[in-house]
Amino acid sequence: MMLRPILVLLAALALAGCGAGGSDVQPSATAAGTTVETGAEAETPAASGSPDISGSGLDGEALSIADFRGKPVFVNVWSSW
Repeated sequence: MMLRPILVLLAALALAGCGAGGSDVQPSATAAGTTVETGAEAETPAASGSPDISGSGLDGEALSIADFRGKPVFVNVWSSW
């Protein structure tokens, strides 16, 4: 039926995505005649800290994210609108 050609096509696409294309960085000429290295990743500055988030717990006690300094925290933010 049509299932076999579709599976062959999906397998071919999967193998094509696993190609041996490397990440070669090559210089390119700009309008001013200088060369710029392309493909380089820019560094992202480190975060300065967590934002000041406060709220209430399930028992109504006031909580602040600063209370959990040094511990992993998952903040689940959602709304019921």
